[in-house]
Amino acid sequence: MIKYISFDLDGTLADDTFDKLIWHEEVPKLYAAKHGMSLDNAKLHVYAEYYRALDIERVKTWTDIGYWFGRFGLQDWQQLVKDMKKHVFLYDDTIDALEYLSKKYKLIIVSNAGQKFLDVKLEAEGLRKHFDCIFSAPDTFGVPRKNKVMFQKILDKLGVKPDEIVHIGDDHELDYEVPTALGIKSYHLVRSRSMKDKHIIHSLSELKSLL
Repeated sequence: MIKYISFDLDGTLADDTFDKLIWHEEVPKLYAAKHGMSLDNAKLHVYAEYYRALDIERVKTWTDIGYWFGRFGLQDWQQLVKDMKKHVFLYDDTIDALEYLSKKYKLIIVSNAGQKFLDVKLEAEGLRKHFDCIFSAPDTFGVPRKNKVMFQKILDKLGVKPDEIVHIGDDHELDYEVPTALGIKSYHLVRSRSMKDKHIIHSLSELKSLL
């Protein structure tokens, strides 16, 4: 019997506009202003540092905006995140699906995002009120992204068996293959209609008939 529905956040409930603007535009702009260089050169340097951290460090700080502001010698990440809050956009099917499912199941979020970003996104359209638990890979479990150990710890914390939870997300490996390996029923959300498979859904609205 299903007790919990687990959702990824970015690319599943909300799009990536907020993240892309911060990481790809706003941080390089601040770095360019600090060092008196062109935006193009700042982007080259900042992006290189992102990739170096991703390839070499693999630490929980990868998604921590506070870490990157310190690394680049920038000031006041809180103000930047506050200014960018208006760019958090939920998908059209998000609230309707959550309101429907929350009447029958407990809902949780399992995300690769750091808590600083999660806190802002959960304010969008009253998103937080729909969820019983929020799990951040880096901040809750100290890992850079979802893995089998993390999902097992979530099962243990919730006190449920794998067949008592369903997970939905937009990453085939992290949101389908990883939880499926533990026996968790999972759906890969692909909003494009070009991919078809029994484990693929194209809208959160489909969950109403699947669960």
